[in-house]
Amino acid sequence: MRQSTLALISGAVLFIILAYSWCGRNPPAQTGGLLTTPTPSPSAVSASATPNVIVATPSMATATAAATTPTQTPPLEFQKVAEKAAAAIVELTIFDAKGQLLRSGNAFYVSRDGLLATSLDLVADGAYGVAKSSDGKIRNVTGVIDFSKTSGLAILRAETKVGVPFLPVEKTTESIAVNAWGVVIGSTLRHKEQPMAGGMIKSLGADPKKDAFQIGGTIPSDAAGAPVVDANGEVVGIVTAGGKNDIQPSGQLEPLLAAIKPGTTARWTAAPIESPTATATPRVARQRVIYNPAPRYPYEMRTLRTGPTTGSGKFRVTFGTNGLVKSVQTIESTGQPILDRAATQALQTWKAEAGAQDWTVVVPITFQP
Repeated sequence: MRQSTLALISGAVLFIILAYSWCGRNPPAQTGGLLTTPTPSPSAVSASATPNVIVATPSMATATAAATTPTQTPPLEFQKVAEKAAAAIVELTIFDAKGQLLRSGNAFYVSRDGLLATSLDLVADGAYGVAKSSDGKIRNVTGVIDFSKTSGLAILRAETKVGVPFLPVEKTTESIAVNAWGVVIGSTLRHKEQPMAGGMIKSLGADPKKDAFQIGGTIPSDAAGAPVVDANGEVVGIVTAGGKNDIQPSGQLEPLLAAIKPGTTARWTAAPIESPTATATPRVARQRVIYNPAPRYPYEMRTLRTGPTTGSGKFRVTFGTNGLVKSVQTIESTGQPILDRAATQALQTWKAEAGAQDWTVVVPITFQP
C-alpha cells in the first residue's frame, strides 16, 4: 500500500514538472499571417551555423542606396583612349634662372615638331624647363612661343630631331557638348593609373570655343596642364588650374597655334635679373642643355630575387662654363642604390651650352622596367 501511494505521488510530481515546462515555452508569434523568427541573442548568433535573416529598416535602405550610388567612372573604352594618349602627355618641370625647381605639372604635344600645350600658371616666371615622356625620354624645352592671359593657356616648344607623338585637338564645337563624357588624362609619371578623372560635361557657356566648362568628376590638385579628351581621343579641353573644376575648351588653342609662324623663336617669360651697371652679366636663362640622354634601366635590377622595381628621384646637375657636368647631387633618392648610381652616371654625360658662369638644374628621373 505504501509503495503504490509513493508511485502515485511521484507520477503526479513528474506530470506537474512536464506541464510547467511545456507551458513556459513561447509559441511562435504571427503577424499578418507571416511567420517571424525571434531575434537570436548575440551568443546564439556566434555559435549558430545557420545564416541569419536580416530585416532591412528604412534607415538601412537609405545607407545601402547611398553606398551604391553610381560614381563618375568613365566607360571602359576610355581606358584604351588613355593608354593611347599617354605617349603624347609629359611631365613638365619648370626651373628659375638659378636652376632651382619652381613647379611641375602636365603638358601634351599638339604637333609632331614638339609644340606643347599647357597651363600658363605652370610656366609663369620660368627660365628653363624639361619635358619627360612616359618612355623616359627627357627633352629640353626652349621656351614659350605664345600664351593667353585670358584663357590661361600657353604653347611651348620642346627640342626634337625625330618628332614626337601628339594629340589631335578638336577645333569645332560638335564634340564639346553637355552630357558628353570628358576625361582628364595626366602624365603616367605622376599617376600610375589612368585616367586621372572623368565625368559628364555638366556646364558650358554660350560660346564653346571661349567659355570654360566643367565635368562631373573631381579633378586632382596636380592636374594643371592636363588635356581633357573625348571618346575619340581628341582634346576637347585643358585643365588650367589644378584642383579647380575649370577647363578651357580646346578652341582656345586655335588662335595661339595659328599665330605661330615658321621660324618663330621660343622664349621664357621671365628674364634674368641683371644689374643696370653690369650689362655684360651673363644671361644664365639663355643657357640650355644640348645633350641629355635618358638613363637606362640597370640590368642588375632585373636579376634581383625581388624582381624589377620602379623608382623615382631628383638630382641636381651642376654645369661648368664649358658646358660639361661638374657634379651630380642626389636630392631625393629613388630608394635603390643601383638606380641612383645609374641616374648619376647618365647625368654626368649631359652637356650644355658654354657660358660665363656655372649653373645648376634639378632633374626628376623615374625608372621603370
